[in-house]
Amino acid sequence: MINVLVRNENPETKTLLIKCLETAGFEVISKKNSLISFRFADKEFYSTSESQKSSTSRFGFPAIPRLRQVFDFIELNYHQNIGLKEVAQAVGYSSAYLTNLVRRLTGKTVNNWIVERRIAEAKRLLLETDLSIERIAFDIGYQNMNHFYYQFRNYYKNTPGAWRETQRLVACKQLLN
Repeated sequence: MINVLVRNENPETKTLLIKCLETAGFEVISKKNSLISFRFADKEFYSTSESQKSSTSRFGFPAIPRLRQVFDFIELNYHQNIGLKEVAQAVGYSSAYLTNLVRRLTGKTVNNWIVERRIAEAKRLLLETDLSIERIAFDIGYQNMNHFYYQFRNYYKNTPGAWRETQRLVACKQLLN
């Protein structure tokens, strides 16, 4: 089962998304508040072997079966304004239980995983595109530029712009040698 959080308050948006999912062969399981749960019509969206090849393994989430839904939800929604509450709601746990479970199994919090996924995508976009830093921050789910800069600095000890420039200089030097 896959969960998607719909942040758009317009009911037509949710209806259109549901129609698109059904047209594409998915079965909508539930529509609670802003959360839509669905699966492929004939089987679970991920089989056990497919789950290890899922988008979560692309980023590097740990392969912990009990947390697969948590990491799948983060992967599908990290670019939105999500936090512990939305993830817990999506997987059917209380926030307190999910916090303890994730910390016990991974050593990190749910919010740490969300931030790490966002920062990894920021890094990719900084390297592979010429998008502005503001656009990248917005696209990966940050509403506050100062918060994005703060978190990026925590990971890379530099601002996103300076980090991008340094990486480009390194790449140029490697090409010249």
